[in-house]
Order: sequence, then structure tokens, then C-alpha cells
Amino acid sequence: MVFRSLLVLLLGTATAWAQPTPAPDCTADVAVHDDLSLDVVYRCRASQPLSFESMGERPTPYLRDFTAGRVDPVNGIVEQRYRFDLSGFARALNSPSEGIQKGKGVLAPLGAWLLEPRGYQKVPTIDIRVATPKGMIFSSGLPKVGDAWRLANATVRFAGYTAIGKVELHELPVPAVGSLRPGQAKKEGVLRLALLDGFGEATRPLIVDWVKRTVEAEANYWHGFTADEMLVGLVPQPRPGVGFGRTQPGGGVTIMIEVGEHIDQRRMFNDWVLVHELIHSGMPFIRGRATWFMEGSATYVEPIIRARAGWKTEEEVWREWIQSMPQGEGVFARGLSQAGGRENYWGGAIFMLLADLAIRRDSNGAKGLEDCFAGALWRGQGGADRVGMDAYAKACDEATGTTSVSALLDRHFYNAEAVRLDALWKELGVALVGDRIVLDDGAPQARWRKMIVLGPPGRNPRHVKLPWES
Repeated sequence: MVFRSLLVLLLGTATAWAQPTPAPDCTADVAVHDDLSLDVVYRCRASQPLSFESMGERPTPYLRDFTAGRVDPVNGIVEQRYRFDLSGFARALNSPSEGIQKGKGVLAPLGAWLLEPRGYQKVPTIDIRVATPKGMIFSSGLPKVGDAWRLANATVRFAGYTAIGKVELHELPVPAVGSLRPGQAKKEGVLRLALLDGFGEATRPLIVDWVKRTVEAEANYWHGFTADEMLVGLVPQPRPGVGFGRTQPGGGVTIMIEVGEHIDQRRMFNDWVLVHELIHSGMPFIRGRATWFMEGSATYVEPIIRARAGWKTEEEVWREWIQSMPQGEGVFARGLSQAGGRENYWGGAIFMLLADLAIRRDSNGAKGLEDCFAGALWRGQGGADRVGMDAYAKACDEATGTTSVSALLDRHFYNAEAVRLDALWKELGVALVGDRIVLDDGAPQARWRKMIVLGPPGRNPRHVKLPWES
């Protein structure tokens, strides 16, 4: 009875006790005030003292009413209270990546303002309940459990972005992960789109439409969206066009992108950043000198997704690769683990082209790189996860029924086998003559090349109409 009473105290109501979900290790009750200060009350089940620590030194000056050090449990509960000046923090940093305020709204990582409980032998599960004043919102990429946002299997430090305050929020329905596969029941997820203050009145609906159509293009590639729940935060910038983007997973998938305050509609759809970041959201963080793998995947797949949506031609994709991939050719002789700068993007993209080609050849055209990535996602290796490179390659190989990716890792990551792009282009039957792409269907591997950009026969790409085509 004592233990049950403690759980009721921890979770707040008897209704929460009745829910068929595991009890969290901690709850964090957060009250947002009109001045964007936050009152936080942590309650954690523990039999040992706990400490609560900030993410580095930057948030520390904005902590108020906080007692540092270890806190002893009372009747099995450790309680910690503090106030955080979120507005002061975001205005001081003024960084879209680390915390920024526009008007009365803030986009900042969860770890910027929520302290990390320390003292557990495992990563604790934290349920976060947030109360906001009228006219303000709170949103994140974390899954909802009842009225709480649940952070599980990830530390606060590496959790994703949160949107707090007067923020324009759209909850867009998206096809759930894997739900567009043949024979699968149709299910919906949600993409929470948060626009900070500063976008032009006429620009905001155009941006929402851009995100919706890009989601459709991504879902066609992945046979469903890249995550069942996600937060995308858009930060206005005075410069025209689309600026810097960043995907930050950790318990839930979140993306930040800078977008021009009065961006032209055609410029949005001609840009690559949103498509690129959404690809990251469908893949785990891969440990072990694997930046080249993650960035190379997104760099390679991005023009394919836009081509299959009808936004680029096959020739435009091959031109981009022939012109840009030489930036990554040299790193193969040194080993992909030594990649840096542009080599991460284009050396990784070369590897993905080799993998795409190998999978199609080894499966006699039945599978391609899209089946590797989507299959790993369906097997539970998504944007909120962290895995080793060999484990991810194994998941890819299982999804395609080949050993293609593992074999290429052995050759080019572990053994630094060089690549000659001029020979590869000849094998594929691709040449850049002047400014024109010439495709030779009599080349030795032309059969597989034909499947790479627009997909294999029988899997016709689904055109996503552009606004001016509707």
C-alpha cells in the first residue's frame, strides 16, 4: 500500500495509476509563465540520493531557486524544484541550434532548460507535463502518454527541440512508419510544425504547404513517413531562401530549419535542406566515425526523392552526382573513417551509390537501397535510436536478403579500397558531354542504373504535384 501511494503521488492521479503503461522513474511538472520563465518540479523514485545537472555551463546563469548537490530521498521520492529564465537564455544565445527567441516564442533543445537526473544505474524514463498560459503552447517530438510527454531510452542532454510560448503550431497527419507498404493497415502519425514569429503573413501558408508536399514525397520513398511523431521547428531569417538545418533526435525526432521570412514558393521546392533533414529523421545516429555514412545517405537519397516526386529529372540527378562526387573520391584510398568536411557528404554518397548498385545486382533487381533504409526503419532502427554501423548494415542486409552493405563496409571502411569514378561511370553508362547527360543503355551495368533514380519497373514513382501544377 505504501508503494502504491507513492506511485499515486508521483503520477498525480489515480487515473494515471490505472493506465496500462509502465510507471516513469521521474515526473517533471513544468509551469510556463507569460515572461517565458519556467517553474519546474521534479519528482523521482529512488532509493539513493540524486543530483540534477544542467547541460554544460551556458544554462547555469539562468537557473533560479535551485539548490545544487545531491538530494536525499524522502519516503522513496527525490524532489527538486527550480525556476529557469528561458527568455533570457534564448535571447543571450540567439542560436537556432541551441536556443532562439522570436517574438514571444522560443525554440530550444529540451536539455537547455530541463535538468538531467544523475544517480541512476540506467537512463531514467521521465514524464514531462507542461502547463501554459492562454495563447501559448508547448510542443516536442516526444511521444505522448496520457497528458505527459515521455522521454525514454535517451538522456535529457541528447533529447530534441522543444517549442514554447506564442508559436504557430500545426499538427499535420502523416502516414505512420511502414503503413504504405502493400497489405499494411493504414495508420496515421503526426508531424508537429512550429513556426516562430517573424514570417510574413502571406508566407506562412506557403511554408505549411511546402512541408505537407515534402512529407508526401518522403513517405512515397519510405512507404510511410520517417517517424510516427515528430517536431519540425522553423526559424525565420532575413536572408532569402532556406538556411541551415539540423536533426536532433533523442527519445523523439525533431528538426530545426531556418527559412526566409518572405521566401519565394519556387525557391522552397528547389531547395534540398528539408528533404535532406527528413532523411536523417528516418535513420538512427550511427556510432563510430560514421558521419560519412549518415551525411552520405541523406546527400545521396535527397535528389532521388525529389526526382521520384517529379521535382527533378533523372538527367539532373546524374549531372549533380558526376559534378559533385569527385569531392569524395580521394578519401576511399585513405579509408572512410578519415573522411572530413565535404568528403563526409560526397564520399558517403559514393558509398551509397555503390550500395544501391550492389543491392540491385545481388537481388536481381528485386531490391534497392530504399528497401535497405526503409527495412531497417521498420525493424525499429529509426531517428530516435543510436546503433553501431555493423548493426545497421546487418539490418539493411536482412531487409534486402543480401550481404551487400556489410561487404562494402569491409572493402571501403575497414580496408580502404580505392574507388575510380571514371570507371564506374563507364560501367553504368553515364557521361557528361558539355552540359548534357548522355545515358548509354548498352553499358555493362545500365540495367541496374535505370532503376536507381526512378525506381525499378513495376514501382512507378508517385508524382507529387507542385503548387503551380494543382
